[in-house]
Amino acid sequence: MTVPLPFHINRIARNAANYLRRLPQKTQQAIAEALDDICKSPFAHPNPTVIRPLKGPHQDRWRYRVGDLRIIYMVNVEEKTIEIIAIGPRGDVY
Repeated sequence: MTVPLPFHINRIARNAANYLRRLPQKTQQAIAEALDDICKSPFAHPNPTVIRPLKGPHQDRWRYRVGDLRIIYMVNVEEKTIEIIAIGPRGDVY
């Protein structure tokens, strides 16, 4: 029996899903592992440079770093859901 994750992803933006489909299989696997990590702990990571809150007009969003790629997401604590806003290179997602 598997233990349910504390959070779950309820939506992935269309542009993020399309970008993810075009990535090489190895990179897709790294993103999948990152999404599992986000579901387990969306606000903290053992490496403090991996997860950070965004600043400025996007204060309600977080970013997860996977090499040169970034996953931008929002967390709804009451519903325990995560919405993936964007996946892409650093210069394109902010």
